[in-house]
Order: sequence, then structure tokens, then C-alpha cells
Amino acid sequence: MSSSPLAVPTPLSTERTVRGLTRLQLFMMSFGSIVGVGWITILGQWLSLAGPGGSIVALAVGAAAVLLVAANYALLARNDLFAAGGEIGAVAASLGQRAAFIVTVAMCLATISIVAFEAVSAGWIATTIFPALEGPPLYRIFGRDVHAGTVVIALIGTMIVAALNLRPIAKTARAQNVIVFVKLAVTAMFCIGGVVAGDATNLLPLLPTTATGEPAYGGILALVATMPLWYAGFHVIAILSNERAATVRLTDVGWVMRVAIVAACLFYACVVLAASYVVPWQTLISAPLPAATAFRNGLSSTTFANLVLVSGLLGICSAWIACFAASVRVLNQLRKQLSGRAADVRSATMFITVVAAILALAGRAALVPIVNVAALCFGLVYLLVSLATWRHAVTTRQRCVVVLGAVVAGSMAAFVFVSAVAESGWQAPEVGIVVLAVVASTVLWMMRSKSSVYAS
Repeated sequence: MSSSPLAVPTPLSTERTVRGLTRLQLFMMSFGSIVGVGWITILGQWLSLAGPGGSIVALAVGAAAVLLVAANYALLARNDLFAAGGEIGAVAASLGQRAAFIVTVAMCLATISIVAFEAVSAGWIATTIFPALEGPPLYRIFGRDVHAGTVVIALIGTMIVAALNLRPIAKTARAQNVIVFVKLAVTAMFCIGGVVAGDATNLLPLLPTTATGEPAYGGILALVATMPLWYAGFHVIAILSNERAATVRLTDVGWVMRVAIVAACLFYACVVLAASYVVPWQTLISAPLPAATAFRNGLSSTTFANLVLVSGLLGICSAWIACFAASVRVLNQLRKQLSGRAADVRSATMFITVVAAILALAGRAALVPIVNVAALCFGLVYLLVSLATWRHAVTTRQRCVVVLGAVVAGSMAAFVFVSAVAESGWQAPEVGIVVLAVVASTVLWMMRSKSSVYAS
């Protein structure tokens, strides 16, 4: 295989101008990608494992762990290694073209999976707010009914997001700004309402207790292991950094990533506290939508419960837009690697729309496998990015951060895979998807065009 440097792919925006992505827009794309809708459904599990106090500790420790990975991204950004295609270019320059291809395939699988996840979640949340939209059941998958209304919402939503991503990225980012600002305003409303109308005694005990009444600390460690999953998404800045405004410096890219992670940590902590403040947190453990249930039961208010769901719906939109934008750019990188042909935004957009729509037809039964596959892929990408950073780490501190970042990323991928196998055995859908992806990517690599700039 040739050791020649990675050729710079044709950018989607041929030059950075004052109309490129500002620092705020980069932040909104990253923050919106991190804080989607998962917190609405996962809150009960967090409280079950660690209670409100332990959940906040785990969120803080998890954010610190992901910040180590982000520090490696920041170092690559300072060295302008994202100019040749985000993480893909940085890994190619440091670890070679095969490693870059692995990153590309993993990112394609992860980002398209998240687009499908948001489509399914949009149908779920929308029909929860407006039950009349659900419609009759069409078929069953893995023991769950898939209703007409949720399918229609998922398909229409995917097409709308696809249309948004055909516009210049600066216009898409302005739409993202509005969505995230409104989401934060709505979240602030129900969080403040919960604290004002709630009772601090509902937070007690801050940790789950054992049979003898002693605090159970083990749940915190178990929850910390899952935390990198809930901060995944900060990396979209690396993919979009080539389309930043001329006023945005290379050093700003790393700082925006860090701020997005810290902001997401604060957001999650506020939700945990507000929901646990309204009702005794033990009552939320088995609730299907714990955050909404807390406000519906604690305040006897459907309005506040719907505000939670609206916040989740807006979170879906923000993550949907950011991940779709990332997936278009990654898919174009894959096409460049395989054929050497110039990027085609429209064909990439159409392909992602079709694949995401097909995955969305599986309904809610597909949500857990989708999340696990995406998390596994992100862990692999973060691991390779951290390893690629070693070549550019010149101080002892930087090398320590590289090692710690690699440990965090590797642990994230291993935890997801082992958990999926432990729960469903080797017949788990995640295992099949991973095997299929490995086989397909191997065949594609072997069949790639010799005219490709990435070819040996």
C-alpha cells in the first residue's frame, strides 16, 4: 500500500468565507448532536443505578473522560490535520489509508444509524404528545407493533431534514441555532417549574441503598461506563471544521468541542435534578418516559409533561440535522476512497435518506440495536483518532492524554459489545450488523477502483 499522504477531498464548500460556520454555529451543531432525546427514556435507568446524586457524579466523571478524547481532537485541530477530511484525513496522515478506511466505514454506519434513530424517536415522541397521530398498526417486528402514524412521521421528517441539508451549511446552521435556543428555553421552563413546585426531600436518599440501608456505590461505576455514549456527537465539529468562517481559528475548534461537552453535562444534570425534585425519584425507575412522567404526576400537569416531550422533540431535530450533515460528508469521503470520484452531495443525501427510511421501518424495536451499533462505531473512531494523535504529541502531558483517551474509547467500544452479547447472546442484532459491516467493507476495499487517490 502506498504511503503517500491523503489527498484533500473536494470540499462541499470550496473556501472558507465570512459566511461559513461561526463559533456559535459550530457549538450548536455539536451540542445539538450530543443532547438529543435519549435522556427522556434513559433517566429511569440512571436513577435505578445511581440515584440523583450518583447520576450527577457519573455525568461529571463521564464528561471528564470524554474531554480526554476531545483533547486529542483539539491537538489534531491545532495541527490543521482536519483539513483533509476531518478525522478521516487525520487518521490517514498518521496511521495510513487502511485505518482511515476503517474510520470512514465506522462513521458512515454510526451517523446513518443515528439519523434512523432520530426518525423513529420523532414518531414516538410526536404520537405521545398527540396520540391521534399514531394510527392503526401496520405490522409487528420483534414483538412490537409498528403504527402507520409513526412510520409516516419518520419518513416525512427524514425527507425534511434531507432537504435542509441540501441548502448551504450556513443556512442549515441558522436553523439549528433556532431549534437549540428554543429547546434550551423550553427545558429551562420545566426545570424551573420543577424546582419551584417540587420538594428537596424527593431527592433523598441521594444514592440507592443496599438491603442493610447502606449507600450502594457500585451503580455509579456501572453508570460511568455508559457515559461516553451520552456525550458522543461532539466530533461533528471535526467534520465541519473545513466549512468554518474565516474568523474561526484552528484553536477555536478544540475549545468549542470542550464547551459543548461541558454544556451537555450541565443540561443532563439539570434534567436529573428537576425530575427528581418533583416526585420521589424511586417512582421514576420503571416509568417508560421518566422525565415526562415526573412532571405529569408531580405537578398534575399535562402541560409541563408535554414541555418535556417538546424539548425532546426539538432535541431530535437538532441531532437529526447535525448527524445528517455529518453523514453526507462522511459518505462522500467513502466514495472518494473507493472510486476517486468527486463528491456528489445530492446522491449522498438520497442514499442516506433511503437507508435511514428503511431502518426506521423497524420501529421502536430497532432503537436499542441502533444505539449500540452507533456507540460501538464511535468508540472505534475515537480509539483510532487517539492513536493517530500520538505522532503529534510532543510533551509528556500530551502523551498521557493520548493514552487515557485511547483507554476511554476502547473501554466504550468493549463495554457496548460485551453488554449486547451478555443481554442477547451471539444472536444479538448488533453482532450481525458488525459482522455484515466487516464483510461488506472488506469486499469494498478489495474492489476499490485503481483510479482512486486512496488506492494502493
